[in-house]
Amino acid sequence: MKTKLIGILIIIGLILAGASYVILNYSYSAGNRVGKLVKLSKKGFLPKTWEGTLDLGSGDRLTWDFSVHDDELGEKLQKHSGKMVNLEYRELLWRLFYDTKYDVTSWELTDAKENDMAMLCRFVDVLRKDKKIVEIIRPMIQQYDSSLLEKIRECQNER
Repeated sequence: MKTKLIGILIIIGLILAGASYVILNYSYSAGNRVGKLVKLSKKGFLPKTWEGTLDLGSGDRLTWDFSVHDDELGEKLQKHSGKMVNLEYRELLWRLFYDTKYDVTSWELTDAKENDMAMLCRFVDVLRKDKKIVEIIRPMIQQYDSSLLEKIRECQNER
């Protein structure tokens, strides 16, 4: 009887431990965020994690808070404070020891000039849909900023 009770308690304990692990580590969603890394600090009592803030620059929420559970990843990311970064993350169901549910799994530096060029190309693509607008704007660009016209031609060469 006593061994049955101990066996049942061990099985219940293993089931609870397994369920807890799944609940605390299950990825609810995943994605990317791009912005300027404005804060990253190591915090925590028992499990120390890197907690950071990303400046998104526009929209309703101008900042995004995140956690980095991997110590090596956090140390490398901290060296790039103040720079534009692309963070790949997973959203956890629960946060127990961390400030946020967003766990950054990888990152890369992004070039703001490259993003500006992509935005310019998208804008030019929209304008090119109306020939009248092109006929009005092209002479103005030639007159006031001919280097911009060179950038626009780069967009057209990429397509």
